[in-house]
Parts: sequence; C-alpha cells; structure tokens
Amino acid sequence: MNMNPSLRSLVETAVERHQTSVRQLSILAQKQGYRVTHTTLNQVRSGTYKSAPSEVTIKAIAWLAGVSEQVAFMAAGQPVPGPPFAEELPAGVDNLPPKARKAAIDMLRVLVDMNQGLADAELTSDQEQPIDIRRPGERRNARAGQKTPLSVPDDGNIPLPDNWKDLAAYTGPTSHKNREHEWSERGEGSQEGPEH
Repeated sequence: MNMNPSLRSLVETAVERHQTSVRQLSILAQKQGYRVTHTTLNQVRSGTYKSAPSEVTIKAIAWLAGVSEQVAFMAAGQPVPGPPFAEELPAGVDNLPPKARKAAIDMLRVLVDMNQGLADAELTSDQEQPIDIRRPGERRNARAGQKTPLSVPDDGNIPLPDNWKDLAAYTGPTSHKNREHEWSERGEGSQEGPEH
C-alpha cells in the first residue's frame, strides 16, 4: 500500500485483503458493529461518493482494510477524532441547572467552530487570504441569522460573547451564602464541624 492512501484505495485494499465483493465487505463490517452499506462502499471505491464520509464509514473502511483509524481519517482528509467527550466530563454535570447547561453547550459550540475555522485555515493556507482591515477586537456585523466566525487574537485569548455574565451567572440556591454573610457580620466562623 502506498504511503498516503486515498479512501478509495483503502476500499480496494479491503476487497483484495478479504478476497470478496463489496457487498460481502458490507456484511463483514456490519457483523463487527459498523453501519456501512455496500452502496456507500461501492461509491467510495468508484470515486462517485458525493458527500464527506461519516466517522462510522471511515472506521469501517479502516477495519476492513486492516489499517489504523488514523490512516483512514487522513485518507478521508478529516481530523482523527479524540475519545468521546462525554467520557471526560466530571461527575455531576447531569445535575447542572438549565442555564448552566446552556452556557456550557454554547461555549463548546464556540470552541468547535473555532477549531473548525483553524482546520479550514490550515487547508487553505496556501491560497491567498483577504486582508482583515478591522481594528483589533472589532467584530464585523452579520446579517440576521448569519454566524460570525470568531478569530483567535494573537494573544491566544478566546473572546467572550457579549452576554457572558448571563451565561456564567449562578442561579441556584443562595441560602448558604446568606448564612455565611450573617455569621461573618456577627464575627462567627463557619458553623460546620471540624474537619477530620
């Protein structure tokens, strides 16, 4: 196999490796838990597949061709995904109130959009880019419903949305804060027992 295979050549490798038809490859992949149809594999093999292949399709082709998922994602021109993000979230996130959930999800969307923008910039870095004539920190106005792409300033700090205080504000119970304030005004310490 060549050093930089295409997804198309990986399907061809899979056909040769298993000495079978594309239809049978689809059945083999499905037995391993990969949801990929023979139609998709045929289109990839013939170069007529019109859309970007899904993560599941790329992983199926990797398994069928006997190559690492990294090789298959590179062949598809896509970044290799990391571990499922949900597995890395701390305990208790399911108990967040709706406003805090929305803030977290909005921040993740911003990061995903920024990451996609950086990936797109790397792909088009050889092409001439338009010059940004805005002053530092100035954002361009967008038409209603149009997303404005975020750019990362030279200092590396991610700009916060205008309503960041609303997104980050804690709206849960505050009775514990009121008690602590009362105790501090009376000169008392925390009413909790000694630490063990």
